[in-house]
Amino acid sequence: MNLPTELKHASKKQQDHYLAMMADGQEAGFAIMCSLGQPPGHKGTDRTLMEGKYNAGWLDEMPPHQARRILKEAKKAGISTEGRFYMSGLADKRGHQDPRAWIDSVDDISKVAKDRNLTVQGCVNIEGRPEQPKSKKLSKKIEKRLLKHYMKKDPKLTKSEAKEIVHDKHVPRWKR
Repeated sequence: MNLPTELKHASKKQQDHYLAMMADGQEAGFAIMCSLGQPPGHKGTDRTLMEGKYNAGWLDEMPPHQARRILKEAKKAGISTEGRFYMSGLADKRGHQDPRAWIDSVDDISKVAKDRNLTVQGCVNIEGRPEQPKSKKLSKKIEKRLLKHYMKKDPKLTKSEAKEIVHDKHVPRWKR
């Protein structure tokens, strides 16, 4: 009897249900889903994200000395690694010693990506905000020259009104 991996450790009743559905001509994926009584993994869910990662299975894919070092240094930095895994794309310059790079859910990814203005594509899609161009504030010397110009242009303007015009026209909006 050839059973898919998902049903190898399932109950006899679930296995029989799968075999009956296959004999009836159903698709394998649908038969597995109905037999187990659970929907297939779906992008953006915690189940899909953490599959194979809860029991530190992700560490088995690394050289043992590297996995031990990462865990040792993370614990030394005060990070609880139980039920979590390290996502390097979220880490700051501290790498695996960054507590926010150790996640256990899709929500963790979303929060860190939004806080750090990161663009993430994969299990969850988040678009980072474009960086505002760096610009210096208006120098006092230029401000004074522009005030003089606008007050000369319109003698009825008060100094505060002229200053408002200068800032509206010459200072970038994100610097106000």
